Amino acid sequence: MPPAELDRHPDPGSASGLDVRPASQPLRVLLVEDNPDDAVLIERHLRRNGFTPSVTRAETVAEMQTLLRQLPPPDVVLADYNLPNFSGPAALQTLKLSGLDIPFIMMSGAVSEETAVESMRAGAQDYVTKQNLVRLIPALERELKEASARRLQVAAERALRASEARFHRLVESMPLGLLISENSGKVIYSNAALERLLGYPSSEIIAGLVSLADLCPTLSNLQQHLTSHPKTSSHAGHITAEPFQGICISASGQSIDVLIGIAVLNPEVSEAEQQLAAFIADLSLQKKSEEVLRRTEKLAVAGRLAASIAHEINNPLEAITNCLYLVEQSVLPEETRSYLELAQKELNRVAQITVQTLRFYRRSSRPTMTDIHELINTVLTLLDSRLRRQNIQVTRDLRPIPLVMAHEGEIRQVLANLVGNAIDALAPGGRITLRKSASHDWRTGRPGIRITVADNGSGMAPETLRRIFEPFFSTKGITGTGLGLWVSHEIIERHHGRITVRSRQATPARSGGTAFTLFLPIENDLSEAPAADLAPA
Repeated sequence: MPPAELDRHPDPGSASGLDVRPASQPLRVLLVEDNPDDAVLIERHLRRNGFTPSVTRAETVAEMQTLLRQLPPPDVVLADYNLPNFSGPAALQTLKLSGLDIPFIMMSGAVSEETAVESMRAGAQDYVTKQNLVRLIPALERELKEASARRLQVAAERALRASEARFHRLVESMPLGLLISENSGKVIYSNAALERLLGYPSSEIIAGLVSLADLCPTLSNLQQHLTSHPKTSSHAGHITAEPFQGICISASGQSIDVLIGIAVLNPEVSEAEQQLAAFIADLSLQKKSEEVLRRTEKLAVAGRLAASIAHEINNPLEAITNCLYLVEQSVLPEETRSYLELAQKELNRVAQITVQTLRFYRRSSRPTMTDIHELINTVLTLLDSRLRRQNIQVTRDLRPIPLVMAHEGEIRQVLANLVGNAIDALAPGGRITLRKSASHDWRTGRPGIRITVADNGSGMAPETLRRIFEPFFSTKGITGTGLGLWVSHEIIERHHGRITVRSRQATPARSGGTAFTLFLPIENDLSEAPAADLAPA
């Protein structure tokens, strides 16, 4: 189209064709046009109507692709419908392939209505003829405004997605378990912390294979908790319940003490449609710490009591020892003297027990190379009267073993505890098996010895088996202190060994029994300072 023909259509607001409107809005234009004169006239028309245009022209697809890759990208694409080596429809396709959201306005000297409709269907925002540039400015302003609105919407959506992703990462990484449930009890979300705590995969929970009552029976009725527990309201309309303690059940069936907080996520809807969030904190470690503290306090009381008793016993013991010494200086028949020596020996044992009671943790002798075979024989001799009284058979499988570095008195105490407990667990006519052999620590390969004390008694229930090494836990009623196995466990650990136990509870359909196994390394570094006394000095 000749430039003169374009110039015959003056713009509104210009009586003579001269620029009278001030330039105000910068505009980057990508012009698909082969006629430089048309490009100049279009630029002048834009400048007259309040724009400060920066026009770059492309005549081929390669030139257009290069211009689209530049930063910042153009604000608008104006394309002539027909070019010698390019076309408006091809330019529109090139813009679509670039992925940029830029208004595209088709321009031509003469065009049929059918061509204009086809261009609009292809994605062009508008179609303007070069003979009627009056429509260009309103179309351009409209499309720039809509493009700006689209960009703002895209930015808002991107910010929303980023916010949601941050929130999701926060929820997934927080140490508190979180589940979201419908009022019916169906769980619709659970985070990774809850999966770690309870052992249920999130996919199973969300799929409805596990209900809220299965996870936390305490939460079988959420609305009841919101009603029965005090409510707090940190923001208007938010409904939450004060945290309370409850029980959750893991996938393995284990009960877990937890602290639970509840919040209603959408209080504005009806109660039947409300969703509730439950925040779950594991209290297992706190409960264990509290239990350890209680045990420590019990041990401290026991230590003070032991110190008081030992102090009171020491005085009469000293008097008896002196009396026996004076009697020993007298002329006595041989039989009487043997009784006197036996009494002195037993008195020494009482004194040793008193010292051990006073010290509680403290080792009572220096470590020496100890013959475990001799210790076993000593213990069996000590308990012989009980064994014979209950007609208990003792089977010994005592293979040759090397000497071990140990505190002889402490290991004797451990063996006496284990054999004594086996006797208590047996009915008359029962059987105790004692085995000892050379062995190795399966974890470190360290050489040592292994001692097994087994019985065919009543055995222990699983809940008893889990607690046997706890201080003050006893199944013997008032006759037991609950300290024997705990002290034995402490002694073996101080010798850098291990004590393990297997037990099967007797039932009418099967026999029971218990087997304790000790491992003691041959060489031991027992030179470190003894543990502190529980009793005050």
